[in-house]
Amino acid sequence: MRLLTSLRAKAACALPMVLATTLFLAGCQITSPTNTFQSDLTQNSAYYLEKAANSRDEAQINWQLMAIRALTVENDIKQASAMLEQLPKTLNEAQEQERQLLSAELAAVKKNAKEMIQGLKNINLATLSESQKTRYFRVETQAYKGRDTMAQLRAYINLEPRVTEQERQAVIDQTWDTVTRITPKMMESLAIDANEETLRGWLDLLQTYQNNKRNLEMLQTSLKDWQTRYAQHPAAKMTPTALTRSLELQKFSSAKIALLLPLSGSGGKFGPIIQDGFNTAKSLSNNSAQVKVYDTGSKPLADILAQAEQDGATMIVGPLLKKDVEETIESSTSLGVLALNQPENIVDRPNVCYFALSPEDEAIDAARHIYAQGKKSPLIIISRGNFGDRVSKAFGEQWKIQTGNTARVQYYGKLGDLKEAISKGGGMSASGQPISLASGAASAPSASVDAIYIVSTAAEMALIKPMLDISKASKSTTLYGSSRSYQAGAGPDFRFEMEGLQFSEIPLLVGLSPTLAQKGGEKYGGDFSQYRLYALGADAWELASHFAEIRQMPDYQLNGATGILSADDNCVVHRKLSWIQYRMGQLTPVKQAK
Repeated sequence: MRLLTSLRAKAACALPMVLATTLFLAGCQITSPTNTFQSDLTQNSAYYLEKAANSRDEAQINWQLMAIRALTVENDIKQASAMLEQLPKTLNEAQEQERQLLSAELAAVKKNAKEMIQGLKNINLATLSESQKTRYFRVETQAYKGRDTMAQLRAYINLEPRVTEQERQAVIDQTWDTVTRITPKMMESLAIDANEETLRGWLDLLQTYQNNKRNLEMLQTSLKDWQTRYAQHPAAKMTPTALTRSLELQKFSSAKIALLLPLSGSGGKFGPIIQDGFNTAKSLSNNSAQVKVYDTGSKPLADILAQAEQDGATMIVGPLLKKDVEETIESSTSLGVLALNQPENIVDRPNVCYFALSPEDEAIDAARHIYAQGKKSPLIIISRGNFGDRVSKAFGEQWKIQTGNTARVQYYGKLGDLKEAISKGGGMSASGQPISLASGAASAPSASVDAIYIVSTAAEMALIKPMLDISKASKSTTLYGSSRSYQAGAGPDFRFEMEGLQFSEIPLLVGLSPTLAQKGGEKYGGDFSQYRLYALGADAWELASHFAEIRQMPDYQLNGATGILSADDNCVVHRKLSWIQYRMGQLTPVKQAK
């Protein structure tokens, strides 16, 4: 008994010594300057700076590396960059790898993709710790954004297993967002290694989504089949949020609409007209939906979106300005969004549609109309400048899709130049040059011009059409015009001068929406540009009321005030316009070819 008691006493006396030694060694493992820069940070920059100040040689460099990383995390980029520059030129291998990784991370904060990529290229991935590899792949996802979609996707695939459960959903969502940016052309040239099963699963999921996204029932069934085939795939265990929303899209409703328009500031003169058209169309529909208007010119858009959700909105119509549309898309709101403009790069979102009265869209419709009339070799005449380039390219791209051939473009200068030319009795030739397209060259036009599409104002058209007549260029061709040339108050002289010209216009302005036209005509009848905005608002209401159908159902169409409305695979709403022809001083509907 005494022996047992003695042993227990000795053990009790020894325990504090063993525990202290263990804690000391553990403390060295956590804070030892030889290892910690390869692990996760546990302290703020002040701590590491103090340690660096009280250390020398290699130990000091290690603490400095940690201090630089902490400063970067704290967004003190100036001090972090200065410290990185002050590091010795010669470091040991592990320190040099950390320096390159820090350089890439600082470039990421500065959004300098070139420096990010350069920093990553100088790193031997195999020598990094697991913590460093996580940081490496995190920078890589940013470095290739907008530059190399497949490289960015592979970075996300490498990053996903390394993040915490709290962050995993965000990484899955970002991965899916990257996957949806893969184009069919990219898929054709894609090479997948045998061990890239996760990548193969993502691409198969994309194909499944693209093939079935317009049919909810088929999408649900096909996704279940995909989950069975890829049971261990990250997206099978945690579905991307956007994909989940696409399965719930039928739940979106227009019961409570947040109408986001500029009522003040930039665009403030357009917002009230669109709102008027929206409200008028709603009043004619006898729909009980609630509508609350938010002035996007009055406060930051992020605050407006948050307020709309807090107010219980079930759908957003708007915003109108392009920069606000882009911000709304980037916010990843879960509400249905009918944007009243298009961003520079269309992003396919299962809860977003885009609707705008763009001249490019009108040019696409013109290319379809001219093709449907059997024309083989069109020429577009348009003003020189950015506007002319954008519209002619839209026309040319559509023509190439339809025929595989290149359309021509011919530019003209200012109104004064046209007046001077016609005053001298000069005509206008109709030859032009092939339209340069981003999609690459098509077959060069060989046949003589048999259709001329003129995109001009009424004042310019009043000069261009006679000049084409003088040169006899119009004798063997059919002339077409855009809605820009149709203005209120055009008298009989103008109508007779335009004999034979076909032009496109929204149905509201050619008498095909009489009730809506009557109400709008009382306010905007003398200003067609305002009238078109009024029609945009009216169609925004119709599209919002049929959002699920236009978003999900292939070939779904609405007869709107701005045209026959339908959506493409990215839910960009296109308009088939009405075509009118000047005949004997009268306006006559053109029979649409089937």
